[in-house]
Amino acid sequence: MYLLAAAVSAAVLYGGSYQQFRFFDLAHPGGAVDAADYLAMAHSPAPSTVNFRQYRWITPALARGVHGLTALVTVDPDLSLRLAFYVVNFAFSLGACLLLFATLRALAFNAPIALIGASLFASSRVIVLVTGTPMADAVFFCAIAALAYLMVSGRATALALALPVLALSKEIFLPFVLLPLLTDMRRSTPIRIAVPIAVVAFALNMYVLERLCGISGPSLVSTVADHAAQLGEHARDLFSPAGLADLQSGFSLTLLLTLAGAWIDGRRSSRRLPAAVIAMLPIAVVLIVFSGNAGRMLFAAFPAIIAYAMLAIETVLPQQRGN
Repeated sequence: MYLLAAAVSAAVLYGGSYQQFRFFDLAHPGGAVDAADYLAMAHSPAPSTVNFRQYRWITPALARGVHGLTALVTVDPDLSLRLAFYVVNFAFSLGACLLLFATLRALAFNAPIALIGASLFASSRVIVLVTGTPMADAVFFCAIAALAYLMVSGRATALALALPVLALSKEIFLPFVLLPLLTDMRRSTPIRIAVPIAVVAFALNMYVLERLCGISGPSLVSTVADHAAQLGEHARDLFSPAGLADLQSGFSLTLLLTLAGAWIDGRRSSRRLPAAVIAMLPIAVVLIVFSGNAGRMLFAAFPAIIAYAMLAIETVLPQQRGN
């Protein structure tokens, strides 16, 4: 079944993201305004500092490693580097699809419904964007999917080992580090140790980049302070027509199914979704207000959003449950 999920997810990912990759123009990046910075990071491990993106080194570093192979495919150096990013981001997005599929199965959804959920994720506008352009968000979404799966499946030891690595995906993963403490795994000594270690790992990552690689970008504290100064403006924008349009840009009409699924789950005596997964939603809301980027920040809660949507579908098709 996982081979089928991989095949379907890969087909949907490729069908949705290839055109985005093939016709991406750095001069007119659209929603991928960060692409120039990540391309510069792939050219050099320590480019001139531009902003906090310098600490998101995983995808550019992997793209730099893959570039030697993609250069054999095309002699155009710009195209070969973009192709390297596409290969890396495609792998991360496909991994996220499979981890989401596994999470939905662990939540007792049957295989066809879990496959629908993975396909909705793979075909979303946000995933198409971050897969088909030189961005560094696909690894973050893969980290979120890995966190959700390990929490739902109760794999405390694996999660404890993975958490410090997942924390390196992106600075906004740090609030998600606390989610295992909302599960029964909070009684696990490895988890209680892994949570602070994950924060230390991220801080150490910044220190190493600053001291050994010559990168000296703004601190996390100053970046948060800059965003905090714009909280009122971001909150007002969120309820404007443009803000509401941005809010639904990642999931579109799937959000209607999500609202229906949340209402259905709320009426039950025991919730289908665990608290740690549901808590991804308020974290995403906080990130939205801080960043002003409603669509991509809301997408960080995709395990909860898609699980609720699948709950609505399952309710319409009750005869499929448990098959």
